[in-house]
Amino acid sequence: MMLSLSGLALHTWWALRWDGLGVQTHSSQTAGVLPDSCSVVVCCHNEASRIAGFHQALQPALNHAEASGVQVNVVAVNHGSTDGTAEALDALKERAGWTVVHQARTRPSKKEALAAGMAAVKGKVAVVTDIDCTPLGPEWLTMMLSGAAAHWDVRVGLSLPGRGSGFLHVLQRLEAERSAQKAVGAVARGRAYLGFGRNMAFTHDMWSRVGGMSNHAHVRSGDDDLWLQEAVALGGRVSTNPSLAAQTASTWPSTWEGWRRQKTRHVSASSVYPATTLARLALPTLGTALLAAGVVHNPSGTSALCAGSALLLRAVTFGLFLHQAGRPPLRAWTILLEPAVGLFRSWSWWKGATSDSTAWK
Repeated sequence: MMLSLSGLALHTWWALRWDGLGVQTHSSQTAGVLPDSCSVVVCCHNEASRIAGFHQALQPALNHAEASGVQVNVVAVNHGSTDGTAEALDALKERAGWTVVHQARTRPSKKEALAAGMAAVKGKVAVVTDIDCTPLGPEWLTMMLSGAAAHWDVRVGLSLPGRGSGFLHVLQRLEAERSAQKAVGAVARGRAYLGFGRNMAFTHDMWSRVGGMSNHAHVRSGDDDLWLQEAVALGGRVSTNPSLAAQTASTWPSTWEGWRRQKTRHVSASSVYPATTLARLALPTLGTALLAAGVVHNPSGTSALCAGSALLLRAVTFGLFLHQAGRPPLRAWTILLEPAVGLFRSWSWWKGATSDSTAWK
């Protein structure tokens, strides 16, 4: 029985401290004036077919920000593309005034492209996103920028999968939403460690203080996470805005192998997280192992009650987060599918450990 009670205690502590009430009462929409200028940075590698759609989807957010008094400059980096990306970006440079950086690709790492883009930033604040992302509302930029410099140095935004169908999409959505919940909870507790390069903002001063990506340039992945952790170590103030209008919708791989390759990049980055962060993130897994051991060792009503209570608590806090993020809270039932996501992560870790498949694009 002690095993089950210990597992329940761990899950209760984690849910209430990192996933629960502390997150829900945290003020995610930091009040404050908007900066007078910002840059939207997007990195491209062989994305000719997406550029026109991205420009069209981004324009309402640019118009809204400029109407609010923010001068916006879009910086697009062509990172060694071999298709028509260079020509498509140059056309937007002429027509829309984008700043376009053409860069030879010396290594398959987004760090290289992002550093080139940041070197061309003109605004006081940079908002980074991906070419396959769509802002969910015209207020996206202003909501991501509100309070910059005065109240925060880094803002963690959310980018969840867009529309899809099938079991693959259900698991991708669950994995993304649970990761987002962890990211928001960590920010609320002052322990930010997880960022999303598809939707993230930071001051140019903070970028310079960290030294860009130079301290972890040898790690192919982890562009946003490792940089964010360095910013926190230097005293950077981190905020988050999980509301729907501050999110972007992203295109996720349509095959299991494509998703596996994407996830392998994330796993390879987590291997160089600080030991204290890794230990903290392992606590829910430890709690689940204790609950399972308790049920196996002593299959009593008490053990089953502890396991059921832990699952219910996690589902409730997940539903609260989904509501906060503008998603249907009743979708919290999908937490029952987490074992399938765990198997997928194990597969990604094993493939990453036995093959080199962590290139950005």
